[in-house]
Amino acid sequence: MRKELSKLDYFTLKVFIGLVEFKNGSVVAQKLNTTQPKVSRALSNMREVIHDELFIRRQYGVEPNLMADRLYPIVKSIVLGYEQMAEITSYSPDSNRLVIAAQEHLSGFLVESINEVCQTLGRDMSVIIQPWSDNVQELLAQGKIDYAISVNSKASESVKSVQVGDVQYFFLAAKKDHPFFKQELTFDSLLKNKLVFINYSKVGLVEHYCETYAKERSLDIKVSFKTTSLAMALNHVAKTDDICWTASIFSHHYFNNRSDIDYLDATDFYSNVLFPKLNRERYSYFLQYHQSHESDFSQALSKLLQQKLTLAQDLYEQQKLAQVA
Repeated sequence: MRKELSKLDYFTLKVFIGLVEFKNGSVVAQKLNTTQPKVSRALSNMREVIHDELFIRRQYGVEPNLMADRLYPIVKSIVLGYEQMAEITSYSPDSNRLVIAAQEHLSGFLVESINEVCQTLGRDMSVIIQPWSDNVQELLAQGKIDYAISVNSKASESVKSVQVGDVQYFFLAAKKDHPFFKQELTFDSLLKNKLVFINYSKVGLVEHYCETYAKERSLDIKVSFKTTSLAMALNHVAKTDDICWTASIFSHHYFNNRSDIDYLDATDFYSNVLFPKLNRERYSYFLQYHQSHESDFSQALSKLLQQKLTLAQDLYEQQKLAQVA
């Protein structure tokens, strides 16, 4: 065995793994709570020991070469062994922290599921909730966010996306006793009002499907405003004549907790009138996390999210049947 390999300490190996996964020295320094010069020195040390450049410099970071790709799984297993030893010998629950991102009406769903998985696996973790923003995908790729729930997420090399269910319900909400609820639901009757749209947690700024529908048919649509906050949207429509178009079974929970809001299930209208089933776009929820978080915890979390979403949708269907009866 080459004696030089003894120079590759735990920190150096962590730097190597970080550079392979995040491809950016400043991000690795932040993740390891160190400085970029120390990251550079660790990389220089590993290059000297391995006798290989390991990484190719790019405009916004580095790219692992063939040697780095070959070493990565071996180094990853070595570091995992170190961390398992550390966990057994000096477990400190206070050091465990997860940073998540989700829209407000999905945050409780994600936090509740994380807490249940922690209880099942015997882990103690604190959760920090970041507000949803358009750069969540970038923050996931950089490892600055651990988990997020998105809608129709785009494929990414470093971000894992696991589908946890479909967006099955669409709703129209307005202030209580709004005249709109006494009319037949048509797109023309809807367009007579100013609309409030929810910017769902999709990756990238996108046009709302109602705007696209109206534009393709040269129809005049009046948009009051768009927001990522369902609570803000409902507070607004409760005090005005505007109507909020929203989706998700979790929106229904918000309606049930307000006495100043009425709502209408517009799922059939969306699926069969606006967008016939053969033509409608499908929307799905995805749990997203950096590929380095692939673990029993992530698998258990995605499975629980699937189960809880299905349960919420089943309970809503039962409630609808009870109202009809």
